[in-house]
Amino acid sequence: MSWLIADIGATSSRCGIYSDTKNSTANIQVYRNEKFDDLQALLADYLAHVPEKPNHCALAVAAPLDGDKVAMINRDWSFSGASIAQYFDFDEIELLNDFHALAFALPKFGDGDRREVGHATAYRKGNIAVLGPGSGLGMSAWIDSDGSTSVMRGEGGHISIAGRNELEDTIVGHLRERFGHCSAERILSGPGLLALHEAMHATKLATPEEITTNDNDPECAATLQQFFRFLGSAAADLALISGAYGGVYIAGGIVPACVEKICASDFRARFIDKNRYTNYMQAIPTWVITAAEPGLIGLAAYLERRNN
Repeated sequence: MSWLIADIGATSSRCGIYSDTKNSTANIQVYRNEKFDDLQALLADYLAHVPEKPNHCALAVAAPLDGDKVAMINRDWSFSGASIAQYFDFDEIELLNDFHALAFALPKFGDGDRREVGHATAYRKGNIAVLGPGSGLGMSAWIDSDGSTSVMRGEGGHISIAGRNELEDTIVGHLRERFGHCSAERILSGPGLLALHEAMHATKLATPEEITTNDNDPECAATLQQFFRFLGSAAADLALISGAYGGVYIAGGIVPACVEKICASDFRARFIDKNRYTNYMQAIPTWVITAAEPGLIGLAAYLERRNN
């Protein structure tokens, strides 16, 4: 049996064909969503270029899911699983939140799939958490309870974010005035990085890449450093909430593109800075996911688990 699997982000989408008999994924293609009017058009373009159309489909979507209808938050696309299945004549369709799918990949990552940020004092089995700044901010966790495993998922990117000092209080206050509520995603995302830069320097930039790749601009460097501090705080809070003894991973489109910079930043120092819980935090490793197409790895792992 073969499946069309697709990781549908706000900016980009990744498609592949998963074979559950071979437990492998082939024909991987990456698309820019802005080139398509809707998801149906994107999937049609992909299927027109594969040797044989699969009869099943699994989609991981950057959107909150409650039932069959999907309305994406950071992309003006809406659809239902039933409409996609009917249009392409799929026998079966599965819809997952993108970080729900990604959580299934977490126990599969090894040293070739990740880069550690800092150094932990222990490397243990147990719960594993992930957060990912991209067009939005996703969070989830792999829960391992005495060998019985499951996934914790939700919309953690929309929790309120707090400052740790006067500068951060000023930044949060500025963004609260602008948006009404300063969620973690208002800072820890592509649009959030731009909003953070404007709050710090009163300068509007057009793309996050102007910040992440501009090594010679001290204002951009300061913004990126502050971004990593806020990310360290959010990652630490997620670790505490989920009991992530097994580590915390960073995914998304921003951080894997600047791994050296986060390794040289205050991220790890902020992550472990929990006062009475400093020793507790030092024992939790933090990694950046460097594996190609982790969302598709997660979908394949989900289907492998589902079909066994």
